[in-house]
Amino acid sequence: MTEPMYFQWQNEYLCKTIYPMREQKLMDFLVYYKEIDIWAQYKGRDIAALQNEVQEFIKAREMIAITAYKSYASLRSYFMTADVRGFYLKFKPVDDAELAEINKLHQLFISSWPKDIRGERGFVQMQIANWVRHRDLIKDWVNNRKRRLAAMAPDHKNRPAETKELEVKENTVLPMAEQELEQLRSFNDTYEKIEKPKLEWYKLQKSDPNFKTPEADFLVHYSPSTKITVQDIAVWKAEEYEASLKNKDQFELLEEIYQRFKKEPGRYPHWLQYMIVHFSGMRYASAHGSWADPKDLLMQLRIAELDKENKLIPNDLEVERLCKEKIAQYESAAAPNRPRLALSTEKAWKDKVALHMLSLKANGPKTRRAGLAAIRAEEVRYEFMSMTTDEALAKLVSMKDSFPKWAWKEIVKLTSLRVNYVTDLNWEKLTPEEETERNSFQATALRNVMNAWITKHIGAWRDEHGRTHELIVSRAVCNETAEHIQHIRGHLPPGGLTPKPRWYRTNEKEKKFPGAYYVKPASAEDYVQGASIFWLRFVNKVPNDWQIAHAVETEAGDGLIPKGFIGRKPKDKSDIPWQYKPGDTVTRSRTYVNASKVRVTEQQWLRWIHEATVVEVAETAEGQVILTYETALPDDDRGTSSIGMFKKPLRWLLSEGTEDAYNRSFIGYVPEGQVPIEHMKTMLNWNRILRKQVV
Repeated sequence: MTEPMYFQWQNEYLCKTIYPMREQKLMDFLVYYKEIDIWAQYKGRDIAALQNEVQEFIKAREMIAITAYKSYASLRSYFMTADVRGFYLKFKPVDDAELAEINKLHQLFISSWPKDIRGERGFVQMQIANWVRHRDLIKDWVNNRKRRLAAMAPDHKNRPAETKELEVKENTVLPMAEQELEQLRSFNDTYEKIEKPKLEWYKLQKSDPNFKTPEADFLVHYSPSTKITVQDIAVWKAEEYEASLKNKDQFELLEEIYQRFKKEPGRYPHWLQYMIVHFSGMRYASAHGSWADPKDLLMQLRIAELDKENKLIPNDLEVERLCKEKIAQYESAAAPNRPRLALSTEKAWKDKVALHMLSLKANGPKTRRAGLAAIRAEEVRYEFMSMTTDEALAKLVSMKDSFPKWAWKEIVKLTSLRVNYVTDLNWEKLTPEEETERNSFQATALRNVMNAWITKHIGAWRDEHGRTHELIVSRAVCNETAEHIQHIRGHLPPGGLTPKPRWYRTNEKEKKFPGAYYVKPASAEDYVQGASIFWLRFVNKVPNDWQIAHAVETEAGDGLIPKGFIGRKPKDKSDIPWQYKPGDTVTRSRTYVNASKVRVTEQQWLRWIHEATVVEVAETAEGQVILTYETALPDDDRGTSSIGMFKKPLRWLLSEGTEDAYNRSFIGYVPEGQVPIEHMKTMLNWNRILRKQVV
């Protein structure tokens, strides 16, 4: 491709690091909608009238059975291999200690593999849980070492050795553990196709003495005894479509998505198109600290220089001369070299100028000096904050050679310059040499400016996105993803999970947006496109201010927890009810004697745990579902980097779980406000998205 890059996911290095699940989540969108469309085509049809499809399905099922068995057998053989060094030779060098842990896992498979299918999947899932803990211990070690090195003096004697150890853990040990975990999960996935026929074979073997068919033959030629249904045909068609997407790259998938959007534009609102294109597959982590304003950096750099210049003014006479010159620039249209601020017509800026003029005209030399410094700083602020972002970025690029490598790297990381200036996978991390240079005495002044810039804009992405609707973050968590959506829908909701339910309830009460509501969902009708779904959960540690659940009732009087929870009587001696303390926040506790005869008091806090946005209520061959746009929770399977489309059964969404595993959700909705159509023309410019002329 010769077209320039416009968006960060078009840069191969950014795509690999920011969007590790890019293709998968683009595929999910296409597959979910295909499932809906296929079922709409087949629903209500008579299977007798679909004999051609039935025969094709039977042939396809035979191939599916062969493929499923091969995948299962291959992965089972892998885990029954005592030494798998050959599978890890791509790591140079292989970490022998981690390989020993992997081989230990394989030895467990060899010695403890269940005798029959009834225990297999549970055994695999147990090993996944154990290996996740092993992987997480490595992650914790890496994070702790990073914090230790960040606090360590650059010239500390242990720094080189500890840095090298970190590199090995992060670049070899952790990826090896991740690879093994992916193999375990792939093995578990094979049971979706293989478990039912294996169970049938096992039962036949046990119940029929004349049944002598080997397991492999049975599985390869497996044909279910149940009749083929229309649902079977629809599911198969969707699976065929999904298989056709497997080897497509992101641009080929985006082209399919473009054709779908083009065919039915009314089905896909601007916010959904925007999120599918720009957020699908993005990693799960807070957006805070992933963007900073380039105009503000230019301003702070210039003000730092200006401070030095002001200190070099030799005496009060020179200050007085400069003050008179400055007064003339603002009060005489004929004055030379008038600053841009002198031409400002905005009231706020004119008021600031008037205030500073009083100081410039004062009798006292200290007041005049302070006034001169203030008006000069104001001129810098006005000049740079009047720039467009593109102008500011161009200015920074023109200054590139004046920055040390560490500073330029941080500027690229925190601005959209990363789209065209990131050229390696380590774009977010300074090298040890760059760290040393950054922490040097010589870099003090620039380091202070950079630190102030970064700190000032930790959470500034929210307002900036609400204003420009550009793709400026490189990561997001659930509520931040939902906030991006609401910005495109024309709203600026508060940040975090905690204030959102009350925000929706207030909009409902005040009728500022007619049709707004906040409800405890009872049916599919409550799930309107663009609505937010909020889940509650009890947790074992005090939630922070952005998570804690404050009391809020729906118009129907539904509170955060069912009234039946409070004061519940025990069912029997083993049932220890929770004791609730309702109020603005809800806590609960219970005391019991554990298996070790120790008296234990358990205390929990109610918090908002997750937010998702409704995309569509639909019906598939599997039943009624809700499509959502959200993030996978960080403890979900493969869930740490999966912003995108998800599909959930309606019955699950309407359930609140058991009291111990409370999982109630509420819904907040406001109709669309003023959608930023002009900004969407840029962000949904398909010539730029596909990097070729299509429109």
